Amino acid sequence: MTFDILKDIGFGQANERIENGADILGGSLSIIGPSNPAPWTLRLGFAVFPFAWNIPRWFKFHAMTESIVMKRISSQPESLDIASFFIEDAQRKDADIISREAVGGDCGVILLAGSTTGPSLILLLYCLARWPEHAEKIHQELRNVDYNDMTALSALPHLTATINESLRLYPAGPTFGSRITPPAGLNCDGVYIPGGTKVVAPRWSTGRQAYASPHEFIPERWYSKPELVRDKRAFAPFSMGRNSCAGKKVAMSQLRLTVAILFSKYKVRFAPGIADEMSVEKNMRDQLTPLPGDLKLVFEELE
Repeated sequence: MTFDILKDIGFGQANERIENGADILGGSLSIIGPSNPAPWTLRLGFAVFPFAWNIPRWFKFHAMTESIVMKRISSQPESLDIASFFIEDAQRKDADIISREAVGGDCGVILLAGSTTGPSLILLLYCLARWPEHAEKIHQELRNVDYNDMTALSALPHLTATINESLRLYPAGPTFGSRITPPAGLNCDGVYIPGGTKVVAPRWSTGRQAYASPHEFIPERWYSKPELVRDKRAFAPFSMGRNSCAGKKVAMSQLRLTVAILFSKYKVRFAPGIADEMSVEKNMRDQLTPLPGDLKLVFEELE
């Protein structure tokens, strides 16, 4: 679902079906994640070991992106999409030639950056199945609300707080987001870090260190129990500043709307026969975005 939304917003291709598109996207992340601290290792792997490990999956992703871009260049969508701006910029620089690699690279970023919403939704549903009392609170909030009204949904305190709490425990980017210290270096809590050093504040860690009862799922900390948040600056699931996530509002809208549609009509529980309900968390991998373990749920229609 989230992959189809990406194609629609990014390229105006809501009705274009791509065989195994989401799996191809996930495969590309499996090699980007481990190489993120040292991107040069990825380039070395492409050049020296093009058929080793998961590297062929990256080339599948590249081919898929090129196919999407070429279809988009040859079409005129009814409304503006994100690719419109990349294509317009390329055409302005050279009226006769559109660099497929440049535009394809930009459009690949759309797919990779937008891929965080899918895992976030899986982990949010996991939280609501594990702590069903919060699903019930959301259901009560939705009783007199039109879930097609995004302004109304954004005003529901427990819905938004539940999403925030899920993102605190299971951030969309658990460990990536490095920065380079300035040439003069900097002092961090009494520790001098030399200039030109790559540093990172993993959201997985800050999402626990800056909170009381950090391992407990308590959405109320975001509206009625602020004393459980020791340092508000630690919560930055979409990063912060001018380089923060451009798709924050889209991602939050997707999460709110999906939860609103589901929990206004259904209650959720773990599927019977699951040996370990926490396997989705225990088997999760960090590959730039989180890759949760298998999650099997049962949705029962509300009376």
